This record gives sequence, C-alpha cells and structure tokens, in this order.
Amino acid sequence: MYSEGKANIKYYDKAFLNPKGKLSRDISVAYTAVLADKGAKVLDATSATGIRGIRYIKEAKIDNVTFLDINIDAYRTLMQNIKSNRVKRHAIAYSTSIQEFANLKGDRYDFIDLDPFGSAAPNIQDLLKISKDGTRLMVTSTDTAVLCGAQEKACLRIYLARPMHNELCYEIGIRILIGYIARLAGQFNYGIEVEASFSYLHYMRVFVRLVHGASNAYKSITQLGYGVYCRKCGNRGIDEKAFPDKRCDVCSSELYVSGPLWTGRIYNHEIIGRISDFMEKNSYDKDSIDFVDLINSELDIPLYYSIPRMTKMIGIAAVSPFKVMECLIKQGHNASKTHMDAHAIRTDADIHAIKKCIAECLNDAAMEKKAKKQV
Repeated sequence: MYSEGKANIKYYDKAFLNPKGKLSRDISVAYTAVLADKGAKVLDATSATGIRGIRYIKEAKIDNVTFLDINIDAYRTLMQNIKSNRVKRHAIAYSTSIQEFANLKGDRYDFIDLDPFGSAAPNIQDLLKISKDGTRLMVTSTDTAVLCGAQEKACLRIYLARPMHNELCYEIGIRILIGYIARLAGQFNYGIEVEASFSYLHYMRVFVRLVHGASNAYKSITQLGYGVYCRKCGNRGIDEKAFPDKRCDVCSSELYVSGPLWTGRIYNHEIIGRISDFMEKNSYDKDSIDFVDLINSELDIPLYYSIPRMTKMIGIAAVSPFKVMECLIKQGHNASKTHMDAHAIRTDADIHAIKKCIAECLNDAAMEKKAKKQV
C-alpha cells in the first residue's frame, strides 16, 4: 500500500508507481484544482495504478475523470484502486491505447494528463484529436538523455530538433518539448499558451493551454526559434531567425545552434502563485511548496548562466552564484535563481556585466580572506 495526498493505492510490480513522481502529481493536482471549472472533464491518459486520476477526484474535486491504461494487469489494479478509494461514480476506465481511444471516442477533454515512460512525442498528436479550445495539456517526458543531447540523433528523429549537450540542456530540452507541441498543435489550428514548466530528477514537465484559431496557431509558430551558445566565451541567447547568425557577437567564434525550439515564456507567474496558495492552504509537503515558490521567483528570461561553468571557462577560482546575483542587482540588473540548476542564475544582464561581477566577487573574496589572515 502507498498513501499520497488523499489517495491510498495498492500496487504491484506490473502496475508502475514511482514515489519520486509525487512532486509532479502535487503540482498537477493543484494546477487542475485552481483552473478547473465546474463540470470539467479530465483524461488521465497513462493511468497505471490510477493514483493521479484518483487525486484529481479527491483533491481537485473533479467529478469526471477518464482513466486509460493498455496494460491489462495495470488496468485491473487501477480498477481496484478506484473502488477502494470510493471514487467509482466519478471515474470511467478503459484498457486501451491512447491511439485507439482517440480514434474511437468522440469526447473532448478540458485537462489531459500525459505521463508516459520515455518520450511523450508519439502520443501528442492523438491527444490533440480529443482536445478543444481551452484544453490544458500536462505533458511529461522522461527521455532526458534525448532532450539533453546525450543522444542527439534520437532527439533529431523524435522531436525534429537539435539538442544542446551542456549546462543549458534542461531549459533547452523543455523548450524543444514545448516547440514540438506548438508545431503539432498548429496543424490542428491551435496556438499554445505556456502556463508552467519544470525540470526535476529524470523528467521534464510542461503545462500548456490550447487556443483555437488559425491566427493563434500562426502566432505560436512565430515564437519558434533557436538557442545559440558560444563554447569559447560562454555567450548565449535565443534567436528567432529561421537561420541564425553562426558567429558570436562577443568573440566572433562559431556558435552552437540548437532547435527549433520555443522562444516564448515558459512560466505564468500568476497561475504558479495560485498553485502555491492552493498547496499551502491544503497542507501539501513543504518540499513541494518550496519548489513551486522557487519557480515562481524565477525571471522568465532565457537562458540561465551556470556560474561554476563561467568561472571554469574564464580560468579563475569559484565564486558564489548568490554573490554574483547580488552584484548584478546592485548594478541595476534583474537577476534570480533558477530551479533548473542550483548554481545558476537568470538575468537580463549581458555576459560582459556578468563577468565583471564575477571578477568583483572574486576580488571581494580575496580581500576578505586577506583581512581574516591579518586578524
């Protein structure tokens, strides 16, 4: 037996359940709770034990949840869990594939949760068939080795995009995933609005709202572009050109180009704040609340800077990322931490200002060390 939130789950080795996925489920339940209208229909497209869908019913107060799982053993387990959690009158379950379900059923859903083993890419097109204007897609990909560039050919094959295998891979991976959704959604005349996204442990998860209309679809497609990175000086940025300049504007070295990917915002701070409030009000774990609050404190500026990576490129001793952030703020720039890398910062400062603050922090640290020796 496993308890999480208000759900009590019985599971076996043939019905997968990962306790480390609790953070994802906490955020997803809160997201659905604060955005769902009365009568909202939710599809848990990869149910396994049914824990996610059961929590939607019991915590987000959803009265209509559809559960899918093609594995017959998992299906039998989730049916037992639906019954034992006393949510049967709010649930309907099918033992079928997402593809078969999308082609046979005429229902359309307000929220669709996709949390597969591996890439989400093969299922997104089918789920768009049962979406509508305003549908919110909650999509997880656990193929981080692909999205983070360790398997570049696989990323090109699956997501039709070139990844970036360096310290920026988490954000680039999220933007590739969102960009892939935007391209497929455009084929169905949907634009997208990104409301939240995060990278955690072995997976990336994004929350997008579909907005119907050819003009909305076109607007989203215009927010596709490329991530560029200079391996010599550390300069990086987002380029919305179809064919970005391949020379660094700081040191003239050749740039590494990744994409196509999403160049727009990846956070809606108003919604993320409401998620945090719901979690706080309903006594969710402090770790989950702290994680959401960290995301909510982030600037929505691409791309973050890993301070240890910067000091290594410069060839100097390590400095505190927090001190560098303080220095940038004192100089009038915006700067914040990022949940994607504990040693990185987001900022609207250019690389010259960042390197200047790194040098100042290194000098301050040396003077402080010298003063201590004199004492």
